[in-house]
Amino acid sequence: METIEFRDLHAHYLAPATIARIRAGEFAPAVAVAGEGSGLRFTFPTGTTRTMQPAMADLDDRLRHLDECGIDVQVLSTWIDMFGYDLPEELAVDFHRSINEGLAEAVSSRPDRFSFFASVPLPWGDAAADVLEDAVTRLGAVGSMIGTNIDGRYLDDERLTPFWRACERLDAPVELHPVNVAAADRLRTHEFGNFLGNPFDTTIAAGSLIFGGVLDRHPALRFVLVHGGGYLPYAVGRLSHGREARGVAPDLLRRPEEYLDRFFFDTVVYSPAVLSALASIVGVDRLVLGTDYPFDMEPPAVCSMVAETLGEDALAAIDGTARSLSCRLEPVESHR
Repeated sequence: METIEFRDLHAHYLAPATIARIRAGEFAPAVAVAGEGSGLRFTFPTGTTRTMQPAMADLDDRLRHLDECGIDVQVLSTWIDMFGYDLPEELAVDFHRSINEGLAEAVSSRPDRFSFFASVPLPWGDAAADVLEDAVTRLGAVGSMIGTNIDGRYLDDERLTPFWRACERLDAPVELHPVNVAAADRLRTHEFGNFLGNPFDTTIAAGSLIFGGVLDRHPALRFVLVHGGGYLPYAVGRLSHGREARGVAPDLLRRPEEYLDRFFFDTVVYSPAVLSALASIVGVDRLVLGTDYPFDMEPPAVCSMVAETLGEDALAAIDGTARSLSCRLEPVESHR
């Protein structure tokens, strides 16, 4: 029997080489960096990022943390503040290629411990498809991570169609991460923008993929939803009933609740009771481990909570699912 491994599919990394390229002015004046160490901030056309944690760019600290947590393999994704959806297209292409090269460099240093999800220049579907293909065929990316909305636009925006087609052709799963969350003006206190807004925006994103017909038009697409899929697993009954009661999206091939099998859900839910409920709704074979490293929202003792809550058989299923999403056994042929 193959050894069960813990594979983390939700973690963030920004390579020192990428930071150095920004500091050298390669993406100026649209992208700039100021400060050092724990005071590092980046400037984009529409504003300045949060302060970057030094651990974001430190592979040695990351490996120590993975060992302490009992995590065998981590899929690296960029820091969401680097999405750059407000950049002009040509610059965005170069910027995301640089991010992906930094991610690939980290993987090459420890291919036994890391793989990576590419970053792509949205909202341009054709450009995003080209950058994804380059990341997969040249750099070895196993998928991509994008935002739950693109500057406020839903993910059923027709401009994304070339990107979805490339994801299908390359067999590259897409991880959705909340950004620019809805109702932010009502979530400014109590850290509600993070605590409530993040899972809410994931729910909206998944709903747009279902009701907008993206999942019907692209049957080979695979999505990973972070933070346990937000509220989607608990809202699909209402979505299904409401669709029928109010005649919404009549052309869908299935009821909304029947599209849960098109998504995978990470375990960043913090509560054994919630994790158990999630597994009972979507099935353990739809779950993947997540940590959200290096942020303070990382669940404590994530591996032991999953093991103690779901049991050994579930761990084997989760590992099998994670391997299918995070391992590329054969090179992908470029079609450019």
